[in-house]
Amino acid sequence: MKSAFTRLLLCCFVCMAVVAVACAPVPEVKPADQVKTLKIGCIMPFTGPGAMWGQGHREVSEVYTELVNEQGGVKIGNDTYKIEVYYADDGFMPAPAAAATKQLIYNDGVTAIVGFFSMGFSAVSPITNAEKVIFIARTGSGVVYDPEKAPYVIFGLPSSEQTINQAIVAMQSNPDLHNLCWTGTDSARLSAEAAFAPVDKMLEQDYGIKSIRVYYPEGTTNFTPYLSKMAEQGTQVIFSGGSILELALMAKQRLTMGYKWPLVENAAQIDPKMFIQICGSSEAAQGVISDRPAPWELKKTTVAPRYLEMAKKMDQRFTEIHGKPISNFGAFASAAGQMAQYFEAAQMAGSIDPDKVMSAFRGGTFETFLGKYTLSGSKLYGAPVVFGYPCAMGQIQGDKEVYFGEYPMPDVDMWVEKEDQ
Repeated sequence: MKSAFTRLLLCCFVCMAVVAVACAPVPEVKPADQVKTLKIGCIMPFTGPGAMWGQGHREVSEVYTELVNEQGGVKIGNDTYKIEVYYADDGFMPAPAAAATKQLIYNDGVTAIVGFFSMGFSAVSPITNAEKVIFIARTGSGVVYDPEKAPYVIFGLPSSEQTINQAIVAMQSNPDLHNLCWTGTDSARLSAEAAFAPVDKMLEQDYGIKSIRVYYPEGTTNFTPYLSKMAEQGTQVIFSGGSILELALMAKQRLTMGYKWPLVENAAQIDPKMFIQICGSSEAAQGVISDRPAPWELKKTTVAPRYLEMAKKMDQRFTEIHGKPISNFGAFASAAGQMAQYFEAAQMAGSIDPDKVMSAFRGGTFETFLGKYTLSGSKLYGAPVVFGYPCAMGQIQGDKEVYFGEYPMPDVDMWVEKEDQ
């Protein structure tokens, strides 16, 4: 009996304990921070004359996005965001650029558009500004900027201003050469002609560089008449603003004519082996100089450790995916680099609200893949919305492109200030 009673009593105690636990207040469990999605748009030419650059930039930015997301995304204020990038093809033409902008904003819901280097700035900017979508683009040909009408524009790549410093790199690396011939299409000449006189004056007074200018019609494939004109005027170095195909044909034809002038291109070089194929021979491509802002190669520009580490990881991942290192280093100044610029400004603002992000951009100091810059541009653009640039150049040697020289541009107003003095 006693044993049965004891068991019954124990059972009652257990039941009471279970009821007590069940009725006890449950401690509040805070859910983990919800990860949000930050949608970024990227408009580039994936078809047409700029397709090789567009595809090269895209491949690098895809690797960057993948790595950012693997590391947990981007922390902005109290929120963490995973990144989604929507790519749109503009074919290097204004009308498709406008259509791509509408698609990205109205269908995909992007908060920023980065990497734009095509000819349709005036077709894109009115749409992005009306919808308060931050638009990070380049300066230069076809860009007409009004700070009052375009309050959500940032120039992540000072493509027109950088050409001056890139030309100085080429000339200083050839100290015995003093006559520089600027060339490109007639349309490029018309869009930049107003700046020729002050640029030429500054280069001659400050650097002893004499400017020669010879331009050609759109669609030119036979450059021999223009190369002859260059020779008649004493050309010693050519600086081309043409396409990759124009550059390759010019390189081939200058060699055929017996000229060995250094040939400089302000755009980023595509894969050197591919460029050699377009030139038709390795000999024709030798010595061609182009933009090469590889973060791990910069000599005069200091890159923050976190960006340098990320750039090296990108190169390693790119090699794993594509079986070769990154060859289009201009991507660090385009889609990938400009995404990083946007992330930095949003983090400074603690928000993706476009007005707060633009407030952070204006006059802010930023670490980037290509150095540390305080936005300037007050004289040229009427508002501090332009990033500087390392202006590092590479040269084809054999079947590779190697670091050639560097003339950093921390302030886009540099040459204007010199001209004023």
